[in-house]
Amino acid sequence: MFSEDVIFWIGFGIVAVVGLEVLISLASAMRRTNQHFRFSQLETNKLLQEIDQSPDVVTAQGPRKSWRGYRRFILDEKVTEALNICSFYLRPLDGEPLPPFEPGQHLGFQLRIPGSQRPTVRNYSISCGPGDQNRYRITVKQIPPPLNQPDAPPGAGSSFLHENLKVGDLLEVSSPAGKFILDRLDPRPAVFLAGGIGVTPLLSMLEAICAERLDRKCYFIHAVTNRQDHPFLDHIARLIGRHENIDLHIFYSKPDEQDQETDLVQHGFVDASRLKKITGDVDLQYYICGPPPMMDSLVSSLEETGVPTDSILTEAFGPASTRKKKSAPTSSTQSDGAVLPKILFKRSERAIRWDKDSSILELAEDAGIMIDSSCRSGTCGTCEVRLNHGKVTYEEEPSAEIRDGHCLACVAIPLNDIEIQA
Repeated sequence: MFSEDVIFWIGFGIVAVVGLEVLISLASAMRRTNQHFRFSQLETNKLLQEIDQSPDVVTAQGPRKSWRGYRRFILDEKVTEALNICSFYLRPLDGEPLPPFEPGQHLGFQLRIPGSQRPTVRNYSISCGPGDQNRYRITVKQIPPPLNQPDAPPGAGSSFLHENLKVGDLLEVSSPAGKFILDRLDPRPAVFLAGGIGVTPLLSMLEAICAERLDRKCYFIHAVTNRQDHPFLDHIARLIGRHENIDLHIFYSKPDEQDQETDLVQHGFVDASRLKKITGDVDLQYYICGPPPMMDSLVSSLEETGVPTDSILTEAFGPASTRKKKSAPTSSTQSDGAVLPKILFKRSERAIRWDKDSSILELAEDAGIMIDSSCRSGTCGTCEVRLNHGKVTYEEEPSAEIRDGHCLACVAIPLNDIEIQA
């Protein structure tokens, strides 16, 4: 028979062994739980990162852009469309799918032109519909010297693209931006009126309408010099030929011997009376894009005939826009006696008084102060600059995200004396 002491120690040993096994089991379970938690956390972080980088995420403002700033693209194809007009097909270097865009939007380009100390920033409309997720197409006319200055240099950006850019070369491109877009919800007949190379955003809209088979009456009107200067003539005719709800009309301002007048082609310039003969006296929505002289004339004449301003959507191509700027103030005070705000460009060591109308970017450009820009509509964020002192407001609320202590120069105007880091 075992003594009570022996029995006690045997029992104690059994309890200790069982307790040790329980502790080991608990520790193993906790280790597995911790590993599972860490794995789940990593998967969650990975998923959040993938969602954040996805080009198709929808927010309250619409699809999120897939990149901020500039992204590298390869020139995939270069096609001559008409005299001094080329299309450039761009493929992203990283091979990722392209984000959605609205027909009518443009891309910003930061061009590294040989001999230039700083990049040259230009905007070019996307000239294709939004169906291709692998490539963008822009179509650019090489801008010659002004007629009254034949010895002046041609357009820097367009000449670089036409003369220097080769298939396989890289370009720095910002996300699609711009508010001149197709309104798919408006049921009224639409008039697409293009002047010269201003056809590019309207062609994007036309391709979208045809691809989506929108049942909406449309008039596509293209005014150019003559057939030699007429890009996409056959392409547009084929597109419209397959859709009974779209009519095509062409105007040649300086026709040559081969440009005979037909039911399709008219000679001379487009004006409100000619438009009325084409469309009739009905409620219409106008999309107009072209050089500033044409835009100024057409918009004014349409408004004089009673077309509401909000029925005319415009995008100007060329060195100026149709925005009606006030003349520079003759004094430093406003009509209420308040002193006009002053803008101090700290890095440039320049102080400029606001002119009651221009944006900060426009004032800077007039003074030769360089601020990077792209969309000029508050959508891309390229012109964001640090606001050291003072307050600004916006004529239209920008859609681009703005960091604290910064402002968007392209759409900002000063509320008081300000200082910006430019």
